[in-house]
Amino acid sequence: MKNVSLFKVSAMVFSVALASSFVNADDKVSKTMENAQANAAEVDKQQTFPALLESLDTNNDAMLSEAEVSVEHSQFLQEEFAKIDTNQDKNIDEEEFNAYFVAVNDKAFNVAKRKI
Repeated sequence: MKNVSLFKVSAMVFSVALASSFVNADDKVSKTMENAQANAAEVDKQQTFPALLESLDTNNDAMLSEAEVSVEHSQFLQEEFAKIDTNQDKNIDEEEFNAYFVAVNDKAFNVAKRKI
């Protein structure tokens, strides 16, 4: 499966948030943009699954467990863990990780398409 750059996905999410600010001048949009920027900054540090494994996979099993994610205090991964772990085995493998970000990218694209 093709590796998905988290930076690209975050950039897309940020772009969607920015585009929606032109359509929606509400304070909620500002908060969404701030959250997107914070997530983009965190994701920028950890762009690919192999990079995450290198920094978080303490038992070298090529998967990320909830414990490994929690130890590193990666707020984004902690919040999204259950969504990423589609087979609910309490581990994220590369296939699940990439599928999640492809889905997020598709969803962001569709939202942007409807707003513009």
